[in-house]
Amino acid sequence: MNRSIKQPFTTVPIALALTISLISGTLAAANQGNAQISESHSQKIISEQTEPITEAAITEAIEEYVHAKYAGDSDTVRSRVHHDIARRAVTDTYWGQPSTDWVRPFGQDNLKFYGTSSNQTRMDNPESGRCEIQVFDIAERTASASVVMEDVVDYLHMIHFDGRWLIADSAVIILEAPGDSPPEITPAEDEGRQSRDYKAIENLSRDYCVGFYQTNGKKVQRTCHTGLSKRVVEHADNGDFDYLREITYEEIEILGNTFNKSFGFNPDTARVDIDIYEVRENVAAVKMTGAIWFDYFHLLKVNGKWQIVNIMFETLPRNQWEDA
Repeated sequence: MNRSIKQPFTTVPIALALTISLISGTLAAANQGNAQISESHSQKIISEQTEPITEAAITEAIEEYVHAKYAGDSDTVRSRVHHDIARRAVTDTYWGQPSTDWVRPFGQDNLKFYGTSSNQTRMDNPESGRCEIQVFDIAERTASASVVMEDVVDYLHMIHFDGRWLIADSAVIILEAPGDSPPEITPAEDEGRQSRDYKAIENLSRDYCVGFYQTNGKKVQRTCHTGLSKRVVEHADNGDFDYLREITYEEIEILGNTFNKSFGFNPDTARVDIDIYEVRENVAAVKMTGAIWFDYFHLLKVNGKWQIVNIMFETLPRNQWEDA
């Protein structure tokens, strides 16, 4: 596992992982976080898992996805993708005409393309195709990773969903032609100083947190793209299935205005750690850890401005919480 640039801050805390509770009105349940599932229930879930929570299992899931794409097996490709995938790329054309940058979504239905004759990445030996995987970080139900393929660089948020590793979020850099070299990774430093992109990404990630601590919903919302996807994997009450619960772009402002009123974290002392895993062209993969939760981010650079587009989050285990 490659744990990249870590940029710590110790300024303002936020318990964003529990913000979901303010939407549902079940704050007490959310406060329990990982503890809300009983030990016996947890053991039941673990015993039913068909794929372990390991780097090897995540790598195998991504490899299956990539090799199926090269084989033209769109059914297997789609089986490794959550049905509500948040998959986006920045493009500067609109209906074939030049335009300002915008974020184009590619849903699960678009993956049927790989089963057609137009799939230029099909090959007789699918395992010979480019498949360069990095697993940046693994948590209890989520992971952050990337894969360089023949035609794209794909930054992934993986989720452990009903016992299998699936792609839930994706931020894509599309190469001009299959086999082209991918864009270079942006260095963290330029002439001995932090690069402009890294500084902008750090500041944006920090502002996202600070806005929650300051109960400033507009500040939080300004860090996010209007098409924001922010989700968490949750277990149904009866334990029979998993589901994704969502916070929308509109709800982010509401939560920013109200959340810390319920917790009272000290803006001057609580944890805000930023791990920038990788920046390449107009995509960045980041992890932000707060007082009692973490977020995996995909940021996209749209018209020269970095914005948070995809978020997958978890509550930290209780023994890793910081007290208010």
